[in-house]
Amino acid sequence: MGKEVLIKPSGFSLADLSPDHVVKVDLKGTVLEGEYKPSTDMPWHLMIYERRPEVKAIVHAHPPVSGGFACAGVSLDVPTFTEVIIQVGRIPLMEYATPTTMDYAMLIADSMKDTDALLMKNHGTITLGANLEQAFQRTELLEDFAKLVLVATVLGGPKHLPPEEAYKLRTLESEKWRMKLAEELYR
Repeated sequence: MGKEVLIKPSGFSLADLSPDHVVKVDLKGTVLEGEYKPSTDMPWHLMIYERRPEVKAIVHAHPPVSGGFACAGVSLDVPTFTEVIIQVGRIPLMEYATPTTMDYAMLIADSMKDTDALLMKNHGTITLGANLEQAFQRTELLEDFAKLVLVATVLGGPKHLPPEEAYKLRTLESEKWRMKLAEELYR
């Protein structure tokens, strides 16, 4: 991880955001560039970057279907869909904490110590990546997966793959190559 982080300014909708609005901070949260206050989510962003040096990008979103699972307190950590097992991995459901507090920031950072995706109870999602494209693709895949699980639930419930098969999927040489390529393409 470099010594500078680009982050959304506080109070801005992503729909209204332009490159001029982005705030640059150091790893201690000191504003280096930008005329706006950094996001109130900055503390947990910085904690994740500190604890996970391989992470170079974070996407926090409020997608409707995976967000619906989060609001219902229903986990998406179900090993049923090969692409999710390979590209996202585990998807824990974090307990609720009041947003913008330090307890919240610590809970998020602790919840993401060994996963690249998180459902935040009553809130939204977080995905991590080696670059912004990978983090964004994981957010999209997480939302698509939520739709698949919802449909599978209507049709009788998702059928879980055995743990040994999930392990095999995560360790396939072809998938290691594909993930490495995705990381390199979007540096």
